[in-house]
Parts: sequence; C-alpha cells; structure tokens
Amino acid sequence: RERRKWLAGEQDMAPAKGKGKKRVRDQAAVEVVDLDDDDDGLDSVKEGSGELNREREAKEYAMHIKGICEEANAAIAAARGADLVSEEELEKLVGDVMRYILFNIGKQNSQPIAREKVTALVTKKYARKTGLSQTVLQKARHRFAHIWGMDLRELVKTTAAGEATTQRYYILRSALPKRFRDGIRGPERDGVENKEEKGLLLAVLMMLSLSGDEMTEERLWEHLSLLGLDKGTKHHVFGDPGSVLAKFVRQRYLVKVPKKSDSGRIFLYQPGENAQDEIDAFKMNEAISKVLQKGTNVQEVIELD
Repeated sequence: RERRKWLAGEQDMAPAKGKGKKRVRDQAAVEVVDLDDDDDGLDSVKEGSGELNREREAKEYAMHIKGICEEANAAIAAARGADLVSEEELEKLVGDVMRYILFNIGKQNSQPIAREKVTALVTKKYARKTGLSQTVLQKARHRFAHIWGMDLRELVKTTAAGEATTQRYYILRSALPKRFRDGIRGPERDGVENKEEKGLLLAVLMMLSLSGDEMTEERLWEHLSLLGLDKGTKHHVFGDPGSVLAKFVRQRYLVKVPKKSDSGRIFLYQPGENAQDEIDAFKMNEAISKVLQKGTNVQEVIELD
C-alpha cells in the first residue's frame, strides 16, 4: 500500500514551522517558494517538472501492471486448469512455484530458469492434469505483478537462423520505473546488479547490433581489445573478461553458436533471448547514437542511463 501511495504521488505535505514555507518530502518533485512579508500567510508551492514526470511514471507503471494482470487472467481462462484441483491445492502450487523462481533466480545470479524445471513442480504430482501447469504459472505471474511489482517473462529460445524453438525460460524483471528502482536498491543490490558488467554487456550488444546481430569470437575480441579488454588478461574492473562473457551466455543475454568454416570450427556471438526481450531495437539505436555523439570510451557506455 505504501509503495502504491508513493508511486501515485500521495506523499503528505506538512506545514513548516516558519512563515511562508511548506516542507515537502520529495524535494525533487516540488520546489519550495518563499513568500514576501506582506503576503496573506498562505503557503505557495510551485510544482516543478519532476512532479509531472513522477505522475506520468506512476500512471505508466499502473498501466503496465494492469496489462500484465489482464494478460495473465486471459491465459488462465484459456488454460482451463483452475477447476482441475481444489482451491487449496492450487494455492499451494502457486506458492511453491513463486518460491522456487525467487530463490533460484537469486541463487543463480539472475540466470533464466528452464520452463521444464518450473513445471516439474506441478507435473510430478498432477501429470495428467492438462492445463494445470499453465494456470499455475499465470497465477504466479499475476501475483508477482500485483503484489511485488515484477513481471515474470517467458523467453523463447531461437535457433541461429532466428527461428523459435519449443524451449522456454523464465526470468523476473522489475516493472518499477528506473528512478524508483535506483531509490530503493541500496548498496547490497548494487553488488548484484553490477553496473560495470551491465555497461560492458551494453557495449557488446551495440557491437553485435552494428554487425548485423552476429560477430565471430575472434572479431569480438579485436573490438574488446580496443576498449582495453584482452582475452586471457586480467582487467582491473572485470577480472577475466572471458569469464564475464561466459556469464552473459549463461544469463541468455548472449548466445555462442559453433559454426564450420574453411579454416575450421569457429564460434559466433549473437544477442540472446534475454537481451532481445529486455532491450528493443529502438532503445538500442538510441544508446548507440548517444555513444557515437559522446565518444567510444567504455566508461561513457557504463555511465549512460
């Protein structure tokens, strides 16, 4: 409830003890204006652009959550699995799935979870209840959104040619606007969401985007070398760059595809399902444009919003 009040811009504004001022909790949203001595004593508050932005973000967040919940409800109705077990059994399954997703994503450093591992929590006991797994997953998605402000996203694994496969993964994403995520994240969260690694990932995805979403491993290391990242050489920020790239592959941000060539077997790097789901083409082009305007230093990539 408190989070929803904050997002809706319902912070209290209490009168200050001094004459002619109001003290406002969110100084970024509202500017305090002094009154002249001949004023009638009424306080005057000038609303800045920050307040408007905050209201807009709150409305967008509310619409986003509403859209997720509506999608989940439609999928639940289509699956027709809610009546296959008792209400108590269904509630227990939803709770089991939510706990499993939360603990495993935290334990595995935000790596997507294979769908079959999640649905096994349902099918091991209710193997013949068609539609029950989908119902449980969509109910979990609805609750993650409605209670936690998070979106349970389904990632579809694609082939090297870009064709969809039957393999699915799940990942949790925060639906909160970035400004609010930054405000509540805290120092321990900064360690989990490594800002430098995110900056490097963005730099790699930009390189792939400018190369037609595909680049050989050798060519990628040539570009990374220009940024001071050499294969097999320890970096003062990232440590072993090869280990960081391997982590991006495990997180499905990158895909490493083997391919035969005249010179033997080579590997190609491509954007993974997680990157394609999280960053759309327009945002990627916008980020590339910012870098080209500012320069080519990797630090400038890290410092982008």
